[in-house]
Amino acid sequence: MTYTNGLVGTANDLQLFISRPDRNLSYVSSQELTSTTQRTSDLFIVRYLMAQKGGGGLASAIAEREDQSGETGAIGLAKMQGDLFGLSTAVATDEDIPQVGASTLLAREVSSLQFRYFDGLSWQEQWDSTALNELPRAIEIVLTLRNQQSSGAAFSEDSVDAFAYPDSKHRMVVQIPVAEPFAMSETAL
Repeated sequence: MTYTNGLVGTANDLQLFISRPDRNLSYVSSQELTSTTQRTSDLFIVRYLMAQKGGGGLASAIAEREDQSGETGAIGLAKMQGDLFGLSTAVATDEDIPQVGASTLLAREVSSLQFRYFDGLSWQEQWDSTALNELPRAIEIVLTLRNQQSSGAAFSEDSVDAFAYPDSKHRMVVQIPVAEPFAMSETAL
């Protein structure tokens, strides 16, 4: 099983490794695990990315499942989540089937998604908590919402709203409240 702590992110993909207990405390042993919806522990993977045709990998597989039209490009914001034990091997080996099964399309109106990670001094385009041994101080999330007229097949409604707003960008910075590690000085011993 591959495990990392915290998060691994790029400019267009964010993977969070979190601890979230099951509400019903309903767990199965790793030998009994048969689907990504079952839980073996409190450890969970949550991943946000754009479902996008023509790009390959998980993003393309989700897009193909959600949109059968021949168009290429962004389909919408997708989220994959599931048990760490059940998904970690699939994530490490880029095996799409279990990841697609654990994924849902959240918002067709999102045409672009961008992440940046603040290290305390500057913004970074990627982050790996295992390699850096720390979490970022903040994460910037920029979503571009498309209007209904320019969306093509992204919206399932047949009628177009003539009064729809134009494409718009929305930026949010999420602070990660993490305490500095406690380092005991030699004089305190």
